[in-house]
Amino acid sequence: MIKAPNSFIQRLKFIGPSIIVTGSVVGSGSIALSPLLGAATGFSLLWWLLLSLWSKPLIQAEISRYVIATKQTFLESFSDMPGPKTNLRGKKASWLVWFMFIGVVPSIAGMGGLAGAVAEAGHLMIPILSTEIWVVTACFITWFILYLGTYQTLEKVLLAMVSFFSAVTLVIAISMQSTPYALSSLQILEGFTFSFPFEHAALALAVFGFTGISYGEIMAYTYWCLEKGYAKHDGDQHEVKAWIKVMQTDVWATVVFVTIGTLPFFLLGAAILHPLGLYPPPDGDIIQTLLNIFTTILGTWAKWFFIPLAFFVLFSTLLSGTAAFTRTISDYLISMGLVAEQENTRTNLINIIAFVIPLFSSVAYFLLPNPITLLLIAGIWAALGLPIINIGALYLTNKLAKELQPKTTTKIILWTTLILQVSMASLIVFTQMVGLN
Repeated sequence: MIKAPNSFIQRLKFIGPSIIVTGSVVGSGSIALSPLLGAATGFSLLWWLLLSLWSKPLIQAEISRYVIATKQTFLESFSDMPGPKTNLRGKKASWLVWFMFIGVVPSIAGMGGLAGAVAEAGHLMIPILSTEIWVVTACFITWFILYLGTYQTLEKVLLAMVSFFSAVTLVIAISMQSTPYALSSLQILEGFTFSFPFEHAALALAVFGFTGISYGEIMAYTYWCLEKGYAKHDGDQHEVKAWIKVMQTDVWATVVFVTIGTLPFFLLGAAILHPLGLYPPPDGDIIQTLLNIFTTILGTWAKWFFIPLAFFVLFSTLLSGTAAFTRTISDYLISMGLVAEQENTRTNLINIIAFVIPLFSSVAYFLLPNPITLLLIAGIWAALGLPIINIGALYLTNKLAKELQPKTTTKIILWTTLILQVSMASLIVFTQMVGLN
């Protein structure tokens, strides 16, 4: 059993789950939806994007606190929530677990949109292969990597992709300051006037659900914490607290990585795509539209730089998102009693689902070959599911021993975030239903 590190420097050596989650987030949310939000609304929703990036990691940390302390999986934890429960094969599952299980369907739709975006980039790289062939190819490669790989392999692959992507994004954002599209202090201040263009409410809600940590990533993060070894303790409270601090350090790393990988793309979309009137993207082509950011700043040669970058970044999201699904869906099936658990059941399910999810993702794309629509479906569902996860964080952490519970300040922030999430989601859904502008 590995002893938990006690110094900050030592804790940094145990960072890992944040890298995988960042690989999932920095892609569909960052490179696709956040610049489109800037393209649609200009700088006016900068505050909204930052709220999305910075409000959810606290929920992520508190759910993970409970998982590490109790050694229960995410779904085992949520099965303890009050309310109606099912009891299949001796496994109790709360209504919240069933609600989240239903959410797998729109989430897979989002994976189909992601596969389509990867395919668009692939087709621009190698036009001889059609977009449809690229969808099938990307999904097959995803399955093959997961079939051969381990947690350590996934972590190393995504670390390289995320680091390179974040560095390039920062370079492009800084380079913009030497062009006619340079950011001004007035534009940044405009982003904090807290105005809200309701004509783009659906896009804003999808961005809130898909940028930063969505409820799917919060759920997946707990499984990566378990696989990394954060819960391998003997129950000693000092040791548990030490591992919780390791997790919190890792969560802060998530905040840094995700902000670096997302914020510049929003600013680029607001500064370049918005004045060019490139929302909605012509013909629904995300990659071709985002290409304008690079070519406007660096010149036409940047096309051959951006396209491979977009391909690998979006593919990293497809890969890490599918990897997360293999863990979460396996746990759904076992914890809900839909599949009887035996010695190798979980491992076998992970291998099967690693094949099934890419297959279903490609089917979703062929049924609705519009990546933006598919991503919006998944993003809106993710935003609507966040309050439930927040409620879970508040309820579960209160069940822990007093010494392991979060501080009162943290609980107040969680309550404030919950009220804000419910208010925003309700307001946006209401305006969409009654057709207000």
